Amino acid sequence: MTQQTDNQATNTVNNPLSAPVHSNATLLKASIVATVIAAIVLVTAILPAEYNIDPTGIGQSLGLTKIATAATDPILPSTSNIKAVPGVMVSSGSIVINDAPSVAEIKQTRTEVMGLRQDTVDIIIAAGKGLEYKLLMNEGTHLEYEWRTNGAPLYFDFHGEPQGDKTGFFESFTITTSDQVKGTLTTPFAGAHGWYWKNKTSEPITVTLSTKGAYLIKG
Repeated sequence: MTQQTDNQATNTVNNPLSAPVHSNATLLKASIVATVIAAIVLVTAILPAEYNIDPTGIGQSLGLTKIATAATDPILPSTSNIKAVPGVMVSSGSIVINDAPSVAEIKQTRTEVMGLRQDTVDIIIAAGKGLEYKLLMNEGTHLEYEWRTNGAPLYFDFHGEPQGDKTGFFESFTITTSDQVKGTLTTPFAGAHGWYWKNKTSEPITVTLSTKGAYLIKG
């Protein structure tokens, strides 16, 4: 009987495939430890990195919350390599497409900018005579003007004549007597716009006229 027991013990030691049998209490403890470790990893690593949930603050200190933030933020194109294109405005990592100007708007802008001029001229009104001075302008053109005499006031009629009209029609904007006038005009129609001065004195009077706008001088 003793010999048989010794043989069994010897076989158990020499057999590498045999494993010790753990008790239920040992297995339960191991399961509890594994569950606790998994919970710690979930709270401190997985939740901060995947969902930006960091109840302990450890994820932020380890930089894990940045991973979740980078995953949810949209990646915007860099504006440093974007070339300027007409009708497109680039600002703060975004592209905004503006409505392109029409051909008519471009033509009107070019005409206004290229035709803009400024002139000053001295006009002598002979004694007892009248004289006209006209500017050729398109409809809707803005004109700034100022004139003054070198002495006595003049009767004048500031008016416009439509282009192509052969009936003798004209529209008066200002009729009065003065030695200086400053104002603006937006032309109601295309044609000749300007002044008629009447010198009722016995001496010639010089009018110094300054104008600014898009026009041609008819004289």
